[in-house]
Amino acid sequence: MGYISIALRAIVNVESLNGIETVGNLSRHRTAPLVIPVNGNGYAIRFLPVVSGESIAHAYQELLVEEAISNGLPLSERSKRYEFLKFTDYNLLQEEGIEQPSDENDIRRAEVEILLKDFVCDVGGFLYAGNYSIKRTSCFQVGYMIPAIYEKEIAALESQFHMRFAPSSMSNYQIPFSVEVGSALYTFTFTLDTDRIGKPSTPFGKKSDKEEELNRQRGLRVKTSLTALTKFYSYLSFGAKRSRFLPNMDVVSSVASYSKDSRFTVSPGNDNGFIRSTIERKRAFVDTMNKFNKSISIDIFAYDKENAASNITDKDITLSSSIEDMMRSLINKIAETESYN
Repeated sequence: MGYISIALRAIVNVESLNGIETVGNLSRHRTAPLVIPVNGNGYAIRFLPVVSGESIAHAYQELLVEEAISNGLPLSERSKRYEFLKFTDYNLLQEEGIEQPSDENDIRRAEVEILLKDFVCDVGGFLYAGNYSIKRTSCFQVGYMIPAIYEKEIAALESQFHMRFAPSSMSNYQIPFSVEVGSALYTFTFTLDTDRIGKPSTPFGKKSDKEEELNRQRGLRVKTSLTALTKFYSYLSFGAKRSRFLPNMDVVSSVASYSKDSRFTVSPGNDNGFIRSTIERKRAFVDTMNKFNKSISIDIFAYDKENAASNITDKDITLSSSIEDMMRSLINKIAETESYN
């Protein structure tokens, strides 16, 4: 299997995807301190609108649930309800009939049983905090969606005034409220390590007979995670308040890499040179590894509405006409390289 890394840049206008609290009748948008360059001379801290990685991860895991149901993969009752509590304590283990580890040598057995009960825990990881804890690191990583920091004046927050009408039987017929909305050229990066899907992460302890069943499901589990990833980038349906604050979202560029026998991460989309930067870094990385007689393969795919990569000529980059076309090229390459049987 391999390692997938994707960075995306999108213009997102009038969104309220991530609120944090209410102050009176104001629903505030999440902000975070970001270090940005100032006129090419030093750096400064600015508080800018962001969307948390937790929000993005939740959306991907919802798609994992939908695809698992379609493909007949196991899910806990909690995950079916999109409650990703993930066996954090003994009560949740009891709900699915899983025995907690009796000692350190029993941790691997318990992890395998959890993976066979819940596909989301396989891809998204979990932490059981009992007497003998079980920790499985997530196979995918995603951070905050933030404004592209090297672009100038690309993010703003503003509260929008609204009026909620009440039934005539109520004393207060009109209730004013304000929602803080953000607009920005946003970017975020997502990685998925398909090599760890369907495999126990505990390197010690007794092996369970049930590991054979987990291994038989491995190919289907990887394919399911990839179909969910494709839908994720087509839908981009993460965040809250979408029923009345559905953002005007336009993906302007994206770059993806697929690497075997290595973990290569694409450059973040902080400026429109991130596709070129990814290619240059990939060349240097491959050349360095070859000097140590390590043969690795890294393929690059891109969607570039900004035309920043229009003059790039590289046999290892595939330019696409849309984000869906880029994902199709990426998945086709993986299917050609790997066997999921």
